[in-house]
Amino acid sequence: MTRTAPTRPDSGSSDSFADAVEEERVLLARCVETAYESLRLMPGVDTSGRTLVWFAGHLLQAHRRATSTD
Repeated sequence: MTRTAPTRPDSGSSDSFADAVEEERVLLARCVETAYESLRLMPGVDTSGRTLVWFAGHLLQAHRRATSTD
């Protein structure tokens, strides 16, 4: 299941939209931080390249699956 960024509701307040965007930003930052710290401990792994992006993406997907209400 693929999720997209929150969209602005027609009848909702802009504060709830801003809160949702901020929550998503914080989650993404935490995933990147966790990926960087994990990869930093592995010898020979480039922590600033594709591996970091790949791993952070997988952490984000895992978090979404774990918190899914479906």
